[in-house]
Amino acid sequence: MVLRSYILILPLALTACQSTAAVRAPATVDLSDPTTKTAVTSALAQAVGKARIELGASDGSTITVLPPPLGPHESHSTAQPIRFDIVIEDGVCLAVRRDTQQAWPLPGVTCRPKST
Repeated sequence: MVLRSYILILPLALTACQSTAAVRAPATVDLSDPTTKTAVTSALAQAVGKARIELGASDGSTITVLPPPLGPHESHSTAQPIRFDIVIEDGVCLAVRRDTQQAWPLPGVTCRPKST
C-alpha cells in the first residue's frame, strides 16, 4: 500500500519542481528618435565590448552592429556584423545577440510588441 502511494505521489512531486521560463515576445524600437538611438547604441557597445560602435540598417526589431572600419593598411576584413533581436521579457526591453543568445537590457528604451 505504501509503495502504491509513492507511485501516485512521485509524478506530482516532480512536476511541482519544474519552473516556467519567461516568455520573450518579439518587439521593436524606434531608432528615428535620437534619445532611443543613443540609448540603444550605448547598450550594444557594452554588449560587444567596444567604446564606440556604428549601427547598420535596422527595421527596429533586428539591429545590426557593424564591424569596425578597415585600417589604413588593410585591404579586407573577415569581421562580420553582429545582429541583435529586440524582445520584451517581463516588461523589460532586451537585445538578444543572435549568435550567442545572450540578452542585454536596454535601459531607457521603450519597446513595442512587434505586429505580425
